[in-house]
Amino acid sequence: MTTKLNDLHYVLLAIAAKRANGSILPSSTSVGVTRAGLTRAINTLIKRGLAQEADAADENSIRRTEDKRKVAAIITHAGRAAVAEADGKQPEEAPPAASQEDPAAAEAKPPTKQALLIAMLQRKQGATLAQLVEATSWLPHTTRAALTGLRKKGHVITASKADGLSVYRIQRAG
Repeated sequence: MTTKLNDLHYVLLAIAAKRANGSILPSSTSVGVTRAGLTRAINTLIKRGLAQEADAADENSIRRTEDKRKVAAIITHAGRAAVAEADGKQPEEAPPAASQEDPAAAEAKPPTKQALLIAMLQRKQGATLAQLVEATSWLPHTTRAALTGLRKKGHVITASKADGLSVYRIQRAG
């Protein structure tokens, strides 16, 4: 599995991989990013499963506080594997406990709005722009842009008129 890392994500994970406690914070002084940018980067790493939250080992590794609990962001096995892969090394095997948790975490992810869009377009009756806008909470121009994006990804989307409204469908292969 190939995990692409941008420069900031790589630096944060590489430093964390070298630390005994695996903490992403404190970041290196060479990382020229604002606190907000650092927070966004860590949130992305957590969302992608390359980092996770845990109790902070020391004051320097605190990411946030929750009541009296001090929370840190630490690298996961997947994060270590991504760093090894970026360095051109063979990633180590996942520990048994981590590999058992990964499928459950993947199932717990809610479907994306793009997946919802595709599901609605695959229905026999298709979907109108108004239905797609309501389901995704996007503005109409954003929804149309998403349809264009699906076309660019190779989906064949047809539009037909029914009762004066355009009905969009994804043509099924076969």
